[in-house]
Amino acid sequence: MIQQSFAQTQQDTIFTVDSIIITGNKKTRSNIITRELTFKQGDTIQNWQYQQEQSRRQLINLFLFNEILIKRNANIVTVHVTERWYIWPYPELDYADRNLSQWLLTRDPKRLIYGLRLEWFNIRGRNETMQLDLIMGYTRMVNFGYKIPYFNKKQTWGAQVYATYSTNKEVWYKTAEDKVQFFKDRDRNLINRRGLELAVTHRKKIFSYHQVYAGYLEINIADTVRSAAVNPDFLLNGSNRQRETYLGYNFTFDRRDFKGFPLRGYLVKIGAEGADLRVDGHAVTTFALRTSVSRYFRISGAFYGSFNATAKYYSLDLPPYTKVRALGYGKDYIRGYELKVIDGNQFVLGKTELKYRFLNRKYKFMKRFRNYEILPVSLYLSTYYDIGYVNKNSGNQLLYIQSDNNKLANSWQYGFGMGLNIVMFYDYCFRAEYSFDKYLNHRMYFSFVASM
Repeated sequence: MIQQSFAQTQQDTIFTVDSIIITGNKKTRSNIITRELTFKQGDTIQNWQYQQEQSRRQLINLFLFNEILIKRNANIVTVHVTERWYIWPYPELDYADRNLSQWLLTRDPKRLIYGLRLEWFNIRGRNETMQLDLIMGYTRMVNFGYKIPYFNKKQTWGAQVYATYSTNKEVWYKTAEDKVQFFKDRDRNLINRRGLELAVTHRKKIFSYHQVYAGYLEINIADTVRSAAVNPDFLLNGSNRQRETYLGYNFTFDRRDFKGFPLRGYLVKIGAEGADLRVDGHAVTTFALRTSVSRYFRISGAFYGSFNATAKYYSLDLPPYTKVRALGYGKDYIRGYELKVIDGNQFVLGKTELKYRFLNRKYKFMKRFRNYEILPVSLYLSTYYDIGYVNKNSGNQLLYIQSDNNKLANSWQYGFGMGLNIVMFYDYCFRAEYSFDKYLNHRMYFSFVASM
């Protein structure tokens, strides 16, 4: 009797996929969907629950669908997708500061960036993406980007191009007291940037990504910016024009469940870049290396944990001010230090977090708008501890770091606190956190992206 029951369980669990039926994809081509599945027609499945859930996560991480349902009927698998809207022309409103908390200190409308952005996802149903920005206000900018995830029949090779031009009447010209300082001229532009980047990507398997990229960046500044009264080291050798050509490689191994707000899995990133900086006929070769490892896991019930370790090395002992950014820029920061920056050549950063999910529901949303009738919402309480160290070369100290009362480099800094995370549609996140730094300074901070 026991042997018969075991045999029946095996019969229900192990099966061969005879066919895969895709439904709901009015725009998306079926091969884009089947590329993300962990199985294909003819495969023998031994753990259907894992294959089903992992395939669903991979499809959600395309950011093309609001919801995915994968079902099995005998040996036939059906994948039903609910597509998002793919063309989004909308007004752009952003802030010029490094983060939202920095801008909220002044709430200065003159520091807002506004304009028009066109994002067109899933062009031709092949998950190609185009972005066009026409920006005014604090920054005048034109950006264009186009990404093709696959251009060969096997869907392993892709490419992307990005071009940008921007100009400002205000610049971040130095760091003093561990804060970015601003210099402004109402009558003329102080800095112009133009750049072009091309990249080729390779993704043979589901979780591994390779990218080789090359680009050109030119920065021109007004003479007042490089003056002794402002920052003669803003660009290399005190020049007012710096040209950079660079070549780099990135490797990514991504096993996160949801890229927008991961709860399980891990992420490994390794990047290397060589660059040639040229000013007034003089050239300097630089090398940068960056590594990052993140781990996400369920502890018990609704409790989740995560940690991240990031390190960066930059070869130039006396880099221009545009190249000394370490912690406090982008996602490389210690919570509790959002209003400060730590400049230097190298850094290490560690982040840990404990989350408790106290709400995970789907609500009726916009009934009259197709594919947006349901809104998935999750709420998390979190507590965290971050630590970091920025190395400033003591043998050749940078004048603008040494002379302006910057004290955070060359010593360990840490921050901690607790917060609330609001997640919608699996990838849109808002964070409100109350953080303390090493010196017990504390305040509320806000962000629109996940912490790691």
